Amino acid sequence: MQVNGTALRMIRGDSEAITVKVTDRKGKVMPLVTGDTVYFTVKGSAYDTEYVLQVIVTEFGDDGSALIAIRPEDTKDLAFGALVYDVQVTFEDETVKTVIPPSPFVIGEEVTYD
Repeated sequence: MQVNGTALRMIRGDSEAITVKVTDRKGKVMPLVTGDTVYFTVKGSAYDTEYVLQVIVTEFGDDGSALIAIRPEDTKDLAFGALVYDVQVTFEDETVKTVIPPSPFVIGEEVTYD
């Protein structure tokens, strides 16, 4: 996975993982807890109603971070090219925050298919 700011690029069919930590406006980490839900959603464009990939995380590390695991089967059928993703958290108290705004997500070419 290549990360440039919030832009992501990965090779289609690879295993990848993204760790997300939530911070407040002062930069203090706000640990994710049981009852929180993290959504990693990928679409062709922000205006599409259907997503092409979504990973939902409800269990968190000891440090309160979310590990978003992308499996090979999640991307193996996606076309090469530019998509868009965001990360949204629904907190236990039902507050909803987009912690990574819509950002580029590029599926790169692969040579070895298995």
